[in-house]
Amino acid sequence: MSRAASAKRRGAFLFTAAALATVGVAGTAQAVPNSGSLWVGYGKANAYNSVRCVQQISNSLHWQTGYHTIAEDGAFGSDTYGAVIALQRWAGLPQDGVVGPQTGDYVLTATKDEYGCYWNLPSLH
Repeated sequence: MSRAASAKRRGAFLFTAAALATVGVAGTAQAVPNSGSLWVGYGKANAYNSVRCVQQISNSLHWQTGYHTIAEDGAFGSDTYGAVIALQRWAGLPQDGVVGPQTGDYVLTATKDEYGCYWNLPSLH
């Protein structure tokens, strides 16, 4: 199977899983996190747009977090990891270096999603 077909299949699976997660056992809709977005961090899928959003947000908040600006190249590496840790420390969140729903929600709220990253980062809303 080609890489493109594999990625398309994985995307279809994630979309289906997210859609099914919104329906409860009794068939009523429930509020769920933005589960269509992949988590960002070491050992995660690290989609280009998701990582770039984290980098843009980190750079916009670098004066508050105390972390230097980083390249907005869409690649998750040590600088992006350090920036995520700094964001989490600044927000009073567990410092695991992973942007999951809690960290994603916080940074989206802190920046009022000025970069249009809601669909690229997991969140609680």
